[in-house]
Amino acid sequence: MLRLVHPAPQGKVSARPKGRKSPALFPSHEERLRIHAAIRNLARAYGGFDVLGAVMGIPVKTLLRAKRQASYAIAILAARAAGIPVEQILSGKPHEVGACAVCGRKGAR
Repeated sequence: MLRLVHPAPQGKVSARPKGRKSPALFPSHEERLRIHAAIRNLARAYGGFDVLGAVMGIPVKTLLRAKRQASYAIAILAARAAGIPVEQILSGKPHEVGACAVCGRKGAR
């Protein structure tokens, strides 16, 4: 069956060019700095960027570029390597000793 479709009205332009991603998909400047700081601290804890890259499963160059080109995917991998929630990395809150990494509850029960 043949289906006829009218062409787009003249003068209508798409909102953004194809191939560009929305800025809402990328971390803010503060979040990028926090991701970079978390990666630096994790590398220090693991004994270097090469070891951290192997633990996270990404190349060392990607870790070193995290200050400029950090993404939420790198934040997730860093949180997994640190054993803390992603929100803690993005918010910049320090981990409290003796508190649960998931819920934040202190004390034994």
